[in-house]
Amino acid sequence: MTKTNMKVVLAGLVSLFFPFSAAAAQPFTLNSLSAGEIAGLNLNVPQAGEALPEALPQASVDGEETGNTGAQALSPADWDEIFGGPQEDLSGLAGQTKDLFSNYAARYVMNGTLQFNASPKTFTTLEGKVYKVVKFPKWLKDTGTKKLCIEGYIKQQDNTEELSIATLLPLNAADQYKPSAATVAVQRHPYILSKNSGGYTLANVNWGVQHDARGNRLKRADGIFQFVWPKGVTVRPDFLEQAYVGKKSYQGFPYAGAHGFLAFKFRPGGVTDDKGNSVRGLVVSLNTYSLVPGVQNQGLMDGLRGRYAVHYNINTAEGYVEANVFTDGNHITLYPLTLDHARQVKLLENAIQQAVATRTGEMYSLVYNSCTNAVVSFVNSVLNKDEKIKEGWMPELVYRLRATLPDAATRMLTKRGLLAKPLPYVDENNYTRLFQN
Repeated sequence: MTKTNMKVVLAGLVSLFFPFSAAAAQPFTLNSLSAGEIAGLNLNVPQAGEALPEALPQASVDGEETGNTGAQALSPADWDEIFGGPQEDLSGLAGQTKDLFSNYAARYVMNGTLQFNASPKTFTTLEGKVYKVVKFPKWLKDTGTKKLCIEGYIKQQDNTEELSIATLLPLNAADQYKPSAATVAVQRHPYILSKNSGGYTLANVNWGVQHDARGNRLKRADGIFQFVWPKGVTVRPDFLEQAYVGKKSYQGFPYAGAHGFLAFKFRPGGVTDDKGNSVRGLVVSLNTYSLVPGVQNQGLMDGLRGRYAVHYNINTAEGYVEANVFTDGNHITLYPLTLDHARQVKLLENAIQQAVATRTGEMYSLVYNSCTNAVVSFVNSVLNKDEKIKEGWMPELVYRLRATLPDAATRMLTKRGLLAKPLPYVDENNYTRLFQN
C-alpha cells in the first residue's frame, strides 16, 4: 500500500471513530475577500461584467519549480477563474484533516508578509521570524508590504525553516487562536536572556508552586496555582547527568499514557535561579495554550482538527511533579536514554532551542504535532543517519500511532535500544529523593 493510501486509511479510521463536524471549520474562499482587500493585494482582477466560468478548478500547491507563475503573467481570464467562479465546498477537510494528507504536516495560521521577488522566496511573520517558502499555490505572488494571514504547514517540530503555504485566510483568522492575557500569565513562553560557554540563562522558567509559611500550596482567586517565576535561570549543559523520556499516565481508566515529555537530571549546581537556589531536574514539553487559564484542553476532536495553539514549557522537574502528580492523581514514569553523554547534552540543547523558538501560529495536531511527536522528533534529531526513526521502515498508519501514543512511543524507543528499563513511578514520596540523590 502506498504512503498516500496509508494516510487515507489513517484519516478514515480517525473519522470512523471521531467523525468530523463540517461546522467546526468553515472553508475560506478567495472571493470572500472584500473588494478593498482584493484591491490591496494589487491583483489584476477582471472587471465586472466579464463572463465567468461555470466552476473554479481547485488550486493546486506546487513547488518552487512551478511556483514562479507571477500575477502579472496571468490574463484577466486566468484571474477570473481564480476569483469569479463558485468554489468547491471543502468544509469537511479545510483546517481539519489537511495534516493527515501532506508531508508538510504541522499546521500554522499566522500573519506576515510575502517576499517572492528574491531567492529563496520567504514569508516573514509580524514577530520577525523568516520562513523559506518551498510550496505555494500557483495564484500566489509577491505582495510587498501587504500584511496577509496564511495557512501553512511545516514538516516536523525540530525543523521549522521550510514552509508550505496552502491558502490565504482573512486577516483576523489567527485571532481565535491567540491566548488571552490571563492564560499567558500562567503559561509563559520561555526565552534566552544570554548564552555563553557556561550555558544558558533563561527567562520564564516555571520554578514550581508557591507555598505559604506552613508549606501549603498557594492558589490564585480562580483556583489556579501561583507559580514561582525567577528573573533568570542558569542551565549548565556540562553538568547534565542523565536525560529521560517521561510519560504521565492515568491511574484510573483508561490506564494509559496521557502526556510525553523530556526530563533532564543535573549534578548539583547545574540549574540555579537568580537568587542562588538550585534544583537537579528540568522538564521540557510541548503543550497547548489553555482556552480557559489553568484548564487543560480536553477536546479530542479539536485536537484532531488542529484548533489549539502550541506552547512549550520549561519547568523544574521537582515543580513539574508537584503541579501534575500531587494534584491530578496521575503518575509519572521516567525512561533513561541510552545515548552517550555527548548526544544527551545535544538533546538538551536542541530541546531548549526549540522550546524558546518563536512558534506563533503553530497549531497542535493529535497525529502529527503532539507532545509525544515532539519527544520522538527531538530524540531523532541526535541520532545518526542509520539510526533515525523513519516512516519508511513501517507502514504509515503504524508509524503515526507509535509516534503519537505515549505508551506506544516508549515501547518503540525501548525496542530500538534507545531507552533503558524505566525507573519506579514518581510519586509524592520519592520525587525529592529521585532528583536530589
